[in-house]
Amino acid sequence: MKKCEYRSLPSLKEARNRAASTNNIVDDLKVPEAVKKYAKGRYFFIKTFGCQANIRDEETMAGYLSRAGLVRTLDPANASIAIINTCAVRENAEDKVYGEIGSFKAKAEKDPSFILGVSGCMMQEEGVAKFIEETYPFVSLIFGTHNLPNLLHLLNDVITKRERLVDVLSFPGEVVEGLPSVRLSSFEAYVNISYGCDKFCTYCIVPYTRGKERSRKAIDVVNECKALVNAGYKEITLLGQNVNSYGLDLKDGTSFASLLESVANLGVKRLRFLTSYPSQFTDETIDVMARHDNIVKWLHLPVQSGSDSCLRRMGRRYTRGEYLSLVSRIRAKMPSIALTTDIIVGFPNETEEEFEDTLSLCKEVGYSAAFTFIYSPRKGTPAAAIKDDVSDKTKHERFVRLVEVVEESTAKHSESLIGKTLSVLVEGPGKKGEGMLTGYAECGKPVNFLGPEYLKGALVNVKIKESHTYSLMGELVDDPLIAKAKDVAFLMEKDPLLHEFLALTDKISVDPIYHELGENLVQAKKDLALSMGDEKKHEVALKAYEDVLSKIQNDPFLANVTSLTPLVEEKLVEVRDLLK
Repeated sequence: MKKCEYRSLPSLKEARNRAASTNNIVDDLKVPEAVKKYAKGRYFFIKTFGCQANIRDEETMAGYLSRAGLVRTLDPANASIAIINTCAVRENAEDKVYGEIGSFKAKAEKDPSFILGVSGCMMQEEGVAKFIEETYPFVSLIFGTHNLPNLLHLLNDVITKRERLVDVLSFPGEVVEGLPSVRLSSFEAYVNISYGCDKFCTYCIVPYTRGKERSRKAIDVVNECKALVNAGYKEITLLGQNVNSYGLDLKDGTSFASLLESVANLGVKRLRFLTSYPSQFTDETIDVMARHDNIVKWLHLPVQSGSDSCLRRMGRRYTRGEYLSLVSRIRAKMPSIALTTDIIVGFPNETEEEFEDTLSLCKEVGYSAAFTFIYSPRKGTPAAAIKDDVSDKTKHERFVRLVEVVEESTAKHSESLIGKTLSVLVEGPGKKGEGMLTGYAECGKPVNFLGPEYLKGALVNVKIKESHTYSLMGELVDDPLIAKAKDVAFLMEKDPLLHEFLALTDKISVDPIYHELGENLVQAKKDLALSMGDEKKHEVALKAYEDVLSKIQNDPFLANVTSLTPLVEEKLVEVRDLLK
């Protein structure tokens, strides 16, 4: 068994700290030589559990490993480095993580050079990292959410020292810009606008695992989104544990509403955001959503409970009445908006009356979908210390009753879409049969329909024929070839190389100087042809032709067009292949 170095272990006391100021730093990304050498000809594998923030962490880890020279594999058997990226929100997610770790035991014992890393929110919980280190001696590296920018240096220590390493920082964190990234999709992207949470709901472990709320500078967020739009991405989702608190810590006047409008103005086809906290959702944000067609009319607005007394025990900073008032104001500006939510059943000492309040709120709001959970205590949170007098049987009975109410409103919303034509972003082949595609409508509902695989990543129009409650069946309205051609045209329009080439050619076509140069060149060619047979005239004509040619070749704009032409031709070959 290899020796293990404990560099730092998680501390909930440190994780509660909100006093330290936030540092903004830029990642310098120096790949250690030992990691470069190890990476040559090898593959990496990442398995992620949990939310969109964890997916974004995976993309960053993939960015670091790719820069080091490793290549991603989807088969863990081929991997020389495997990282299990964990979630701490629900207990069943943790159980799956332990099973995933165990699946690598045989590979680790067979290959001494194999590196197994475990990262993410679970590692930020007290006792978990030590338990994994002691229970699974084949785990090489354990690190937390705050250690991500140091990944390659941690790997370097594992490789050079030939020791196991545990390094889980608990400080509130910083904002690191310039992180490398390998996006998991070429047409939809997550963009972090903030990290951490300061709400400290009594049941939630996130403020401890992700640190204090800290916003990225607006210019950095907008520039990242602009680059994605220019790269042809169709959908951007802005991420934060609480997007509505964005900018409050910057104290420079920026707000979530102003950031949302700035990103919407970039022209992305679809713009979403996650997750919203009800008491900080402003009327200004509602107005921005209503004003921009490319901000999807879908909103995830977690309520957790419909009871004021339960909300107080949960530490939620709003009342039932305030939540319903917000819903009313949102629907006044956007009547057709789809609302989804999170609801916890069986919070410690939940009474029947409190549960009935939740049922009645669900009926009043009429959610298009809801994520429902039976409460599970997270060690270290205040709610975990509450003595609960509600039996598991009662909690499960209530859960079934809640699901029935939610399914009723979900089915009603889905049925209201039958006969309508929806814009669907195609994810790829579906699971409903051969030739079926699946994608998501703006309202967040999955839509299945027949169509060719080459439509993956395209926005298409689908007429809804059937409701399956949580999903929809439809029929492709567009001609698939035309839809693909439009998709390729969109990508060409956003390509910076083609944009520059067209801008130069447009300038040349309308500038009288270049028009005159073109006419002079044509005339010089004619004179040269007509001078054949007369040596003196030919010499004069040749000199005139060479003079015009020299002016053309030495003109900076024309030189740029000439240099870009072969690159543009390569792009057009790519377009031809896409259309095939």
